[in-house]
Order: sequence, then structure tokens, then C-alpha cells
Amino acid sequence: MRVETDASAFAIDGILTQQFEIDGHLHWLPVAYYSKKLLDTETRYGMGEQELFAIVEAMHHWRHYCRGARHPIVVLTDHANLVWFMTPSNLTRRQLKWAEKLAEYDFNVTYREGNKNPADGLSRRPDYELPKASTTSTAAETVQQSFRLGSNDYKPVQEKLYTLAVMTLRPRRPVQ
Repeated sequence: MRVETDASAFAIDGILTQQFEIDGHLHWLPVAYYSKKLLDTETRYGMGEQELFAIVEAMHHWRHYCRGARHPIVVLTDHANLVWFMTPSNLTRRQLKWAEKLAEYDFNVTYREGNKNPADGLSRRPDYELPKASTTSTAAETVQQSFRLGSNDYKPVQEKLYTLAVMTLRPRRPVQ
């Protein structure tokens, strides 16, 4: 069995595949698909943590397939650093929790380039993406309209500017 995972800025996904023999040749064919829109807090994870989160969530989602598998499950990811995830001793609390969840499965993480990863498309579903442009332009238009009307009440304008700044500049928190 193989689990192919990917993460984007707003979603994670996975494809569970299994080898089948067709006309005397072995082919990897999909058994199940999984995708999940990230919560606001999850979008602030670093890219490596989002990729790891995709593995944890996919393995948990397919736990009835993955637990007790005859052979080690091959996990394919386009994030090369995850190949060594289970070996370092300086993991964060979140990573330790995920390592504990993954400990119940027999698996090996293998790197595969992103352009060769079929799971890439599922994590980029347009309906999962946040509509930043429309929200930003609406906030900007409201601020401009307030200035055009010559309003002396700056509190609503300050609130709109703050909202606009937060939505466009949202910095990522460093991983500890």
C-alpha cells in the first residue's frame, strides 16, 4: 500500500493506492481519496509541519486500512525533510504528539518531487482557498468611501485599515 500526501497553504490531502495486476503488469491504482480544508490555526503551521500534518491526518483517516498491514506502508511526500522525521530528538510538542500517533503504523517515508505527486491537485482545490482578493477589495473600498465623504469619525476607518492589514500581511509564527 502507498499513501501519497500533499499540503498547500489552505488544505491537505492524500491518496491511498494499492498495487493491482492488470494484463500481467502491476499498476498502482487509487483505493481512496482524502482532502481537508485547514483551520485558521493550521494555516499558520510551517510548510514542513503542514506536510507532516497531511501524513498524520491521512494515516488516521485510513487507519482501518493501515493498521496491521502485511507490508510496511510507503508514504510519498514532496517534502524531503520528512524522510528523517522520526529520527531527530528535538521535536516540538506538536511533532511529538504526531510521532506518537504515527507510531502505531508500520511505514516508510519516501521523497517524490512535487510535480510527480498526483496528490498535489487535491490540496489546491479552489473551493478551499480563502477569498482574500474580494475581502481585501471590499475593505479598501469602504476606507476610500469614508475618506471621499469627508467623515471626521476615524474609528471605523481605523478598524477597516486594521482588518485590511491583518488580511494582507498575516505573518507566519516561527515554529518552536
